[in-house]
Amino acid sequence: MIRSKKKKPALQGKAVTRPEKRQTAQRRRLGGCVLAATALFLVSLILCNDEGYGMTKKKHVVLLGASVGQVWKIDSLPERLGQESGAKRYSFEFVGDYQFDKTQTLRKILQRKQNKPDAILLKECAAYFPGDLARYQELMKSWVKECRDAGVIPVPTTVVPVIRQQSLMTRMKDAVKYMLGRPTSGIQLERITQYNNWIRSYADDEKLTVLDLEAVLRVSDEDRSLRTDLHSGDGLHLNPKAYQLLDPIVVPALDRSLKRK
Repeated sequence: MIRSKKKKPALQGKAVTRPEKRQTAQRRRLGGCVLAATALFLVSLILCNDEGYGMTKKKHVVLLGASVGQVWKIDSLPERLGQESGAKRYSFEFVGDYQFDKTQTLRKILQRKQNKPDAILLKECAAYFPGDLARYQELMKSWVKECRDAGVIPVPTTVVPVIRQQSLMTRMKDAVKYMLGRPTSGIQLERITQYNNWIRSYADDEKLTVLDLEAVLRVSDEDRSLRTDLHSGDGLHLNPKAYQLLDPIVVPALDRSLKRK
Protein backbone atom coordinates (compact mmCIF):
# COMPACT_ATOMS: atom_id res chain seq x y z
CA MET A 1 0.00 0.00 0.00
CA ILE A 2 1.46 3.23 -1.15
CA ARG A 3 1.00 6.12 1.25
CA SER A 4 0.31 9.49 -0.34
CA LYS A 5 2.58 12.32 0.68
CA LYS A 6 0.90 15.06 2.68
CA LYS A 7 1.01 18.39 1.03
CA LYS A 8 2.41 21.26 3.07
CA PRO A 9 -0.14 24.03 3.64
CA ALA A 10 0.31 26.97 1.36
CA LEU A 11 1.98 30.01 2.97
CA GLN A 12 -0.38 32.87 3.61
CA GLY A 13 1.35 35.83 1.95
CA LYS A 14 4.94 36.32 1.15
CA ALA A 15 7.58 35.41 3.71
CA VAL A 16 9.43 38.39 5.26
CA THR A 17 13.14 38.17 4.76
CA ARG A 18 15.78 39.40 7.19
CA PRO A 19 16.87 42.37 5.00
CA GLU A 20 13.27 43.55 4.87
CA LYS A 21 13.00 43.33 8.65
CA ARG A 22 16.12 45.48 8.96
CA GLN A 23 14.70 48.06 6.55
CA THR A 24 11.46 48.22 8.53
CA ALA A 25 13.36 48.76 11.76
CA GLN A 26 15.47 51.48 10.14
CA ARG A 27 12.37 53.25 8.87
CA ARG A 28 10.87 53.18 12.36
CA ARG A 29 14.04 54.62 13.87
CA LEU A 30 14.16 57.31 11.19
CA GLY A 31 10.53 58.22 11.88
CA GLY A 32 11.28 58.51 15.58
CA CYS A 33 14.22 60.81 14.86
CA VAL A 34 12.08 63.02 12.66
CA LEU A 35 9.43 63.30 15.38
CA ALA A 36 12.06 64.11 18.00
CA ALA A 37 13.66 66.76 15.76
CA THR A 38 10.25 68.33 15.07
CA ALA A 39 9.46 68.47 18.78
CA LEU A 40 12.86 70.02 19.51
CA PHE A 41 12.30 72.64 16.80
CA LEU A 42 8.91 73.61 18.23
CA VAL A 43 10.33 73.88 21.74
CA SER A 44 13.15 76.11 20.48
CA LEU A 45 10.62 78.42 18.85
CA ILE A 46 8.71 78.73 22.10
CA LEU A 47 11.88 79.45 24.06
CA CYS A 48 13.00 82.09 21.59
CA ASN A 49 9.68 83.93 21.86
CA ASP A 50 9.30 83.59 25.60
CA GLU A 51 11.63 83.60 28.55
CA GLY A 52 13.47 80.37 29.14
CA TYR A 53 16.97 79.01 29.62
CA GLY A 54 18.39 82.51 29.36
CA MET A 55 16.95 83.13 25.88
CA THR A 56 14.64 86.14 25.79
CA LYS A 57 13.31 88.04 22.82
CA LYS A 58 14.26 91.71 23.03
CA LYS A 59 11.45 94.09 23.84
CA HIS A 60 11.33 97.10 21.53
CA VAL A 61 10.73 100.46 23.20
CA VAL A 62 9.90 103.76 21.49
CA LEU A 63 10.52 107.10 23.17
CA LEU A 64 7.95 109.52 21.76
CA GLY A 65 9.10 113.02 22.63
CA ALA A 66 10.70 116.26 21.45
CA SER A 67 14.11 117.93 21.73
CA VAL A 68 15.08 116.62 25.17
CA GLY A 69 14.27 113.09 24.03
CA GLN A 70 16.28 113.53 20.84
CA VAL A 71 19.46 114.68 22.58
CA TRP A 72 19.15 111.78 25.05
CA LYS A 73 20.12 109.32 22.26
CA ILE A 74 18.17 106.55 23.92
CA ASP A 75 18.87 104.14 21.06
CA SER A 76 22.41 103.69 22.41
CA LEU A 77 21.28 103.27 26.04
CA PRO A 78 22.17 99.52 26.22
CA GLU A 79 25.75 100.27 25.15
CA ARG A 80 26.10 103.04 27.71
CA LEU A 81 24.75 101.00 30.61
CA GLY A 82 26.44 97.69 29.81
CA GLN A 83 25.42 94.04 30.06
CA GLU A 84 24.84 93.85 33.82
CA SER A 85 22.20 96.59 33.76
CA GLY A 86 19.67 94.42 31.93
CA ALA A 87 19.37 97.02 29.15
CA LYS A 88 20.41 94.42 26.57
CA ARG A 89 16.94 92.89 26.97
CA TYR A 90 15.58 95.97 25.20
CA SER A 91 16.07 97.80 21.93
CA PHE A 92 15.31 101.52 21.86
CA GLU A 93 14.14 104.03 19.27
CA PHE A 94 13.42 107.76 19.39
CA VAL A 95 10.50 109.23 17.45
CA GLY A 96 10.19 113.02 17.52
CA ASP A 97 7.07 115.16 17.42
CA TYR A 98 7.70 118.80 18.30
CA GLN A 99 4.27 119.74 19.63
CA PHE A 100 2.34 118.65 22.69
CA ASP A 101 -0.39 116.85 20.73
CA LYS A 102 1.39 113.76 19.44
CA THR A 103 -1.77 111.86 18.48
CA GLN A 104 -1.04 111.43 14.77
CA THR A 105 2.55 110.35 15.32
CA LEU A 106 1.47 107.90 18.01
CA ARG A 107 -1.08 106.32 15.67
CA LYS A 108 1.52 105.83 12.96
CA ILE A 109 3.71 103.98 15.44
CA LEU A 110 0.84 101.80 16.66
CA GLN A 111 -0.17 100.91 13.08
CA ARG A 112 3.25 99.57 12.15
CA LYS A 113 3.44 96.13 10.58
CA GLN A 114 7.14 95.83 11.35
CA ASN A 115 9.15 97.00 14.34
CA LYS A 116 6.00 97.64 16.34
CA PRO A 117 6.99 98.55 19.90
CA ASP A 118 6.22 96.53 23.00
CA ALA A 119 6.16 99.75 25.04
CA ILE A 120 6.04 103.50 24.37
CA LEU A 121 7.50 106.17 26.65
CA LEU A 122 5.08 109.11 26.42
CA LYS A 123 7.26 112.14 27.12
CA GLU A 124 6.35 115.82 27.05
CA CYS A 125 8.62 118.86 27.15
CA ALA A 126 8.59 121.75 29.63
CA ALA A 127 8.47 124.20 26.71
CA TYR A 128 4.74 123.44 26.26
CA PHE A 129 3.87 124.80 29.70
CA PRO A 130 1.94 126.53 31.19
CA GLY A 131 -0.50 125.64 28.37
CA ASP A 132 -3.98 124.16 28.71
CA LEU A 133 -3.57 121.69 31.55
CA ALA A 134 -7.04 120.13 31.22
CA ARG A 135 -6.48 119.46 27.52
CA TYR A 136 -3.05 117.99 28.21
CA GLN A 137 -4.59 115.56 30.67
CA GLU A 138 -7.30 114.45 28.24
CA LEU A 139 -4.72 113.88 25.52
CA MET A 140 -2.64 111.67 27.81
CA LYS A 141 -5.71 109.63 28.72
CA SER A 142 -6.53 109.11 25.04
CA TRP A 143 -2.94 108.03 24.25
CA VAL A 144 -2.96 105.49 27.06
CA LYS A 145 -6.20 104.03 25.73
CA GLU A 146 -4.93 103.83 22.16
CA CYS A 147 -1.75 102.09 23.29
CA ARG A 148 -3.69 99.54 25.31
CA ASP A 149 -6.12 98.90 22.46
CA ALA A 150 -3.13 98.18 20.21
CA GLY A 151 -1.54 95.80 22.73
CA VAL A 152 1.33 98.20 23.50
CA ILE A 153 2.35 99.13 27.05
CA PRO A 154 2.03 102.89 27.71
CA VAL A 155 4.67 104.36 30.03
CA PRO A 156 3.90 108.02 30.82
CA THR A 157 6.78 110.16 32.03
CA THR A 158 6.90 113.19 34.26
CA VAL A 159 7.99 116.46 32.65
CA VAL A 160 11.54 117.63 33.28
CA PRO A 161 11.25 120.79 35.43
CA VAL A 162 12.86 124.14 34.69
CA ILE A 163 15.25 126.00 36.96
CA ARG A 164 13.92 128.50 39.48
CA GLN A 165 14.99 131.81 37.98
CA GLN A 166 16.58 134.05 40.62
CA SER A 167 18.77 136.55 38.75
CA LEU A 168 17.88 140.24 38.66
CA MET A 169 17.54 140.15 34.87
CA THR A 170 15.10 137.22 35.04
CA ARG A 171 13.00 138.96 37.67
CA MET A 172 12.81 142.05 35.51
CA LYS A 173 11.72 139.96 32.52
CA ASP A 174 9.09 138.21 34.63
CA ALA A 175 7.78 141.58 35.80
CA VAL A 176 7.38 142.70 32.19
CA LYS A 177 5.67 139.41 31.27
CA TYR A 178 3.30 139.82 34.21
CA MET A 179 2.31 143.33 33.13
CA LEU A 180 1.73 142.08 29.57
CA GLY A 181 -0.39 139.20 30.83
CA ARG A 182 2.10 136.58 29.71
CA PRO A 183 3.11 133.60 31.89
CA THR A 184 6.21 134.07 34.01
CA SER A 185 8.89 131.45 34.66
CA GLY A 186 7.38 130.86 38.09
CA ILE A 187 3.99 130.02 36.58
CA GLN A 188 5.68 127.67 34.11
CA LEU A 189 7.30 125.70 36.93
CA GLU A 190 4.03 125.71 38.90
CA ARG A 191 2.07 124.20 35.99
CA ILE A 192 4.75 121.58 35.34
CA THR A 193 4.54 120.57 38.98
CA GLN A 194 0.74 120.33 38.77
CA TYR A 195 0.96 118.19 35.65
CA ASN A 196 3.52 115.86 37.22
CA ASN A 197 1.35 115.47 40.31
CA TRP A 198 -1.55 114.52 38.08
CA ILE A 199 0.55 112.06 36.02
CA ARG A 200 1.55 110.16 39.14
CA SER A 201 -2.00 110.05 40.48
CA TYR A 202 -3.50 109.04 37.13
CA ALA A 203 -0.90 106.32 36.58
CA ASP A 204 -1.55 104.93 40.04
CA ASP A 205 -5.30 104.72 39.32
CA GLU A 206 -4.67 103.05 35.96
CA LYS A 207 -2.04 100.64 37.32
CA LEU A 208 0.63 102.16 35.08
CA THR A 209 4.33 102.59 35.74
CA VAL A 210 5.67 106.15 35.51
CA LEU A 211 9.15 106.96 34.26
CA ASP A 212 9.78 109.71 36.81
CA LEU A 213 12.26 112.09 35.18
CA GLU A 214 11.51 114.92 37.60
CA ALA A 215 12.39 112.91 40.70
CA VAL A 216 16.07 112.49 39.76
CA LEU A 217 16.60 116.01 38.36
CA ARG A 218 14.88 118.28 40.87
CA VAL A 219 16.59 120.12 43.70
CA SER A 220 14.65 118.31 46.45
CA ASP A 221 11.21 117.01 47.41
CA GLU A 222 10.37 120.50 48.65
CA ASP A 223 12.01 122.48 45.83
CA ARG A 224 10.92 120.76 42.64
CA SER A 225 12.78 123.00 40.23
CA LEU A 226 15.58 121.71 37.99
CA ARG A 227 19.01 121.57 39.62
CA THR A 228 21.10 124.47 38.33
CA ASP A 229 24.01 122.16 37.47
CA LEU A 230 21.87 120.08 35.09
CA HIS A 231 20.75 122.53 32.41
CA SER A 232 22.58 123.47 29.22
CA GLY A 233 22.37 127.24 29.77
CA ASP A 234 18.75 128.16 29.05
CA GLY A 235 17.22 126.82 32.27
CA LEU A 236 15.22 124.19 30.35
CA HIS A 237 17.31 121.88 28.16
CA LEU A 238 19.54 119.32 29.82
CA ASN A 239 23.30 118.87 29.77
CA PRO A 240 25.21 115.54 29.54
CA LYS A 241 25.38 115.23 33.34
CA ALA A 242 21.57 115.22 33.53
CA TYR A 243 21.26 112.46 30.95
CA GLN A 244 23.72 110.36 32.94
CA LEU A 245 21.27 110.58 35.84
CA LEU A 246 18.33 109.59 33.64
CA ASP A 247 19.95 106.54 32.01
CA PRO A 248 19.80 104.18 35.04
CA ILE A 249 16.09 104.70 35.78
CA VAL A 250 14.79 103.51 32.39
CA VAL A 251 15.27 99.73 32.60
CA PRO A 252 13.78 99.34 36.13
CA ALA A 253 10.68 101.27 35.01
CA LEU A 254 10.30 99.09 31.93
CA ASP A 255 10.76 95.93 33.99
CA ARG A 256 7.97 97.04 36.33
CA SER A 257 5.73 97.83 33.36
CA LEU A 258 6.18 94.36 31.88
CA LYS A 259 5.48 92.69 35.21
CA ARG A 260 2.27 94.66 35.56
CA LYS A 261 1.19 93.54 32.11
